[in-house]
Amino acid sequence: MSAPPQGRPPRVMRCPVCADEFVWPDDPYISLHDERNDRFELVDVSSLSPTKRDNLVRKGYRQCPNPAGDTPEHYLPATYADHGDPLVIGLVGAPISGKTHLLTAMIRQAYLNGLATHGVTVTALDVRRHKAFREYFILPFERGDLLAGTGNGIVEAADILLVRGPGGQRPVTFFDVAGEDLESTDPRANRFLMATNAVIFVHASEDPLETGRSSGRSENASFEQAVAQLPGDRLPAVIAVTKADRLRYVPPAERWLHRGDETELKADRVRAESRDVYAYLHQAGALASLRPFDEFARCTLHFVSASGGDAVPVDAADPGKKHFPHGFHPTRVLEPLVSILAMTGIITGPEADRVGRP
Repeated sequence: MSAPPQGRPPRVMRCPVCADEFVWPDDPYISLHDERNDRFELVDVSSLSPTKRDNLVRKGYRQCPNPAGDTPEHYLPATYADHGDPLVIGLVGAPISGKTHLLTAMIRQAYLNGLATHGVTVTALDVRRHKAFREYFILPFERGDLLAGTGNGIVEAADILLVRGPGGQRPVTFFDVAGEDLESTDPRANRFLMATNAVIFVHASEDPLETGRSSGRSENASFEQAVAQLPGDRLPAVIAVTKADRLRYVPPAERWLHRGDETELKADRVRAESRDVYAYLHQAGALASLRPFDEFARCTLHFVSASGGDAVPVDAADPGKKHFPHGFHPTRVLEPLVSILAMTGIITGPEADRVGRP
């Protein structure tokens, strides 16, 4: 690894996958992925023209040195350190809480320019990773298929975007980890929390169809584990009540679902929705799911619906295979992300400064 150019201090980065810190290399070697053989090849780009070099760097990777040596080999986009401080967003929730559907709908809407009214644009920083995310999650979701939950033991990021807003441009990494891993007491199972600097806590609305019991219960092991490991005085948090379409005729959720997607950031409106979600969760007896509100200095609460309805079996002989018969109709899925972007300075201004504050 060569030394940084004279006068430019080395940049220390924290890997979102292994949570180790290391000095970002400043040498002409990048790794390119060979799709045919599914392997990475180290390439020296120093002799290439600037146009060719920049093209390969945009498509290339840097291998994380993982100083602790406790994580399998992994790579970050070669341009990961070329922008502002990375934002790592973790989705935390119990099994079958709807994390995967919410994340898929959220990223899809962001790519469809859903954040443009806030002055924010989104592109793929890791093109290869986003292609896989689109193939395995977004396209099946658009077909109305029920998405499989996140598999246990997966420590890789779901997607890495480049988000440009009034506050600059920053890499944004999303982690969707299996609820079973989040509830595990094994610290290796939820290591990603050490690199997280914003959290979306996902609580499913009354959920008897999948679980046979109400999710408004007094314990939430996923939330408890995350709250215990995260510094709530420094990180912004969101509580998203998913599957809120089941509450479309129930106040106060119906008020917010009928509004649809918001086009302007208003701190008073965010506070009003947060108050109503808090009241709903408190009345439902889901007090453990409200703990992030008490522990995090900046926190907002939102009603969201990723699909707009429940999935039903495709074939009576195979009840496990389901789809959404009326297609998918995401509602307010960007509101949690807008709050995070406001609380982390990507969306700026007086209204953004007030979001999530008492």
